[in-house]
Amino acid sequence: MRYPSSGVLLAVFAVACASGGKVGGSETTVAPSTTSIVGASTALGTMNINQTDTYVAIATPVPVSQDSAYALLTRAYVMLEIPVVPVDQKRAIGNDQLSIRRRIGGLPMQKVVDCGDKMGLPNAETWDIHMNILSYVQAGPDGKAQILTRIQAMGNPPDLSNRDLSPCPSNGELEKKISDLVLKLASNK
Repeated sequence: MRYPSSGVLLAVFAVACASGGKVGGSETTVAPSTTSIVGASTALGTMNINQTDTYVAIATPVPVSQDSAYALLTRAYVMLEIPVVPVDQKRAIGNDQLSIRRRIGGLPMQKVVDCGDKMGLPNAETWDIHMNILSYVQAGPDGKAQILTRIQAMGNPPDLSNRDLSPCPSNGELEKKISDLVLKLASNK
């Protein structure tokens, strides 16, 4: 019987132990993100690892109606200079094919996503990032509006074009900045 090499086991263990933390203050909550790892041995003794992430939107209650919250959300995207495209969902704004480097929404990319690091330098700082960002408004438990924002991102070194994309989970900072700006705009109404 062949056993996987210690390097493969270490890689599986490292990925399995990675976890996300809670983001934001008392008004922003994050549901847990889950990662499942599936490994299989072939007749040649190699191991294939597939990773599936579940992306969860970060919800923030807003003390205004849903229509007002959407108007404020649209203003927040403009103020943060986040490029948007038409979205096929009511009261939603975002961009499903955003290609960016270094900064978004006034934040350095390393605060927005975690793509690992190389020799102590965060990869998000130098890589091309391919992002899907979506914010939408829905009714909250209290009948008022709540804003939900979710980010999915992949990245790669600029010399590799769109090949070999690596997952870059969100750090929750951009979602929090969008929500905080909407809350600030709502309080000034």
